[in-house]
Amino acid sequence: MEFDTVMIHYAEIGIKGDNRGTFERLLIKNILLKAKALVGAYRRDFGYIIIELNPEADLGKLKSILARIPGISSFSFASTCKLDINDIGKCAVAMLKDKTFSSFKVGSKRYNKGFGTGSLELNKEIGGIILDSYDKKVNLHTPDILVKVEIGNSNAYVSVEEIKGVGGLPINPRQKVVVLLSGGFDSPVAAYMMMKRGCEVILVHCHNQNIASYSVRDKIEHLAQCLSDFQPKTRLFMVPFEKIQKEIIINANSRIRMLVYRRFMLRIASRIATINKARFLVVGDSMSQVASQTIENLEATYIGSEKPILTPLIGMDKQEIIDIAAHIGTYEISKQPYGDCCSYFLPKHPMLKGNLAMLMDTEKQFDSEKLVSEAVKSAEVKQF
Repeated sequence: MEFDTVMIHYAEIGIKGDNRGTFERLLIKNILLKAKALVGAYRRDFGYIIIELNPEADLGKLKSILARIPGISSFSFASTCKLDINDIGKCAVAMLKDKTFSSFKVGSKRYNKGFGTGSLELNKEIGGIILDSYDKKVNLHTPDILVKVEIGNSNAYVSVEEIKGVGGLPINPRQKVVVLLSGGFDSPVAAYMMMKRGCEVILVHCHNQNIASYSVRDKIEHLAQCLSDFQPKTRLFMVPFEKIQKEIIINANSRIRMLVYRRFMLRIASRIATINKARFLVVGDSMSQVASQTIENLEATYIGSEKPILTPLIGMDKQEIIDIAAHIGTYEISKQPYGDCCSYFLPKHPMLKGNLAMLMDTEKQFDSEKLVSEAVKSAEVKQF
């Protein structure tokens, strides 16, 4: 039996009270932007959203798209039937026709409390109709297949698969943040975490063309492309850093170079944030994971930033971050070797307890405004 609708379910949106409608509309808008011609009309009901399928839609492609849209907690491809037990039963029987299973369970939910039959009784009625058609067993604990029946205000919907989504909140283009993207595991995960909280993410990567190969550029663009699956539009700013880096290498003590690099990158990201009306910077720092992320070095790096800094991974360990990277598809890209400009001309034993006064004295030797302005003006912008 062919599906004609997608039942979109959300979780966190449901506790937004009077603002729920705003979040539902944002979610629908994002679905339509990503799914485009694969879907048609839509309607909102209490607790769920119904999207009509284009009859010729590639369901595999649509499944991949919907599974990556923040705000969707789960979704099911479903068939629409009348608010009638016999019609619901016929729909369920037809849906199971080509399925291989030995046991099943019926699970129903009544959004429409005016429907006369309660959930438990409805499960028994539909289960009985299925048993009349198939020589199968009912298993309420570990069934081979779950037949879902959802009772709406105008129709009932039957499905046999619930697909997990990203969850969280739908992306709001008014909630922009700038993420400093490296080629490692952490920053792509930080970007994803912010998307999941409803933020539109702008990506910024600082690169040294003198040491970077095309493989580095390809890697960063592949990461941006992967992350773009989770939001309607994605911009990547590729910012030349070699001039700034040269100045730092000449003028800064090698033990604090990494911290000076990072402070300049934050200045660049802040400038890009201001231009694009983004309110926060986001970094992939995890407390004490590497030398630049000791509590003293983080303090020395962040103080003086023009924009407030968010650190969604700060309390995570490396394995937790890698697990998320594998889940969202960035792990295989991030594990590829590349020349990170941040590790260029660094000592074996960098400073672990950054001294802000020393950093600020060092930075007085630079025309920071000129260096940052030139870097931002020279940035290459890519759209995904």
